[in-house]
Amino acid sequence: MTLVFRPYRHTDYPALVSIVKDTWRYEQMASPKIAKLLAEVFVSSCLCNATHSIVAQVDGEVAGVILLKDIAQHRCSVSDRWRQVSALTRLLLRREGRRIMGIFRNVSCVDARLLDEIETQYRGEIALFVLDGRYRGCGIGKALYERALASLRARELMPFYLFTDTSCNYRFYERQGLRRRAQHEETVRVGAREQAMAFFVYEGGDSVCDAAAA
Repeated sequence: MTLVFRPYRHTDYPALVSIVKDTWRYEQMASPKIAKLLAEVFVSSCLCNATHSIVAQVDGEVAGVILLKDIAQHRCSVSDRWRQVSALTRLLLRREGRRIMGIFRNVSCVDARLLDEIETQYRGEIALFVLDGRYRGCGIGKALYERALASLRARELMPFYLFTDTSCNYRFYERQGLRRRAQHEETVRVGAREQAMAFFVYEGGDSVCDAAAA
């Protein structure tokens, strides 16, 4: 297995859309076409929110990505914004797409409220961290995270935060020494059923990580 870490390329976009769609099981929430559009909206929105990237590539294929944000220096590129607007427009032109987007707008509002509860002035954010399910348990996710952490330190983007929830492996962040700063429980409709979920903000920084390591 040949593992390479490199910056994001525009040609990685279809692979990331596929990984996100499968990781968060969008096809359990919507038809295949809407699930793909939803993944496009999510990935393009994360790219708009990022300033730096690290892609894990295994044997020439995209295995995962971490997107980082320098909050003070953030600027969204025209190409990323256009891709986001295009995906969102195509989604909202469909009735099913509008219904699904209502759920995700609610989640975004929850995230915003959680961040408002915290007085810390953050310098960085992990805007997206996703790994292809085929490579979980191989140490690739941890290696990708450690490179992201080194990049945040080198760019002086400490402290940083990230959003996560119970649909993800959120315990991973606790094992890496991050601290949970805020949480909220919400009932979310997934397909034809309702599901209780918890949403979190985790914080990282040298003081937090050093304390965990000690």
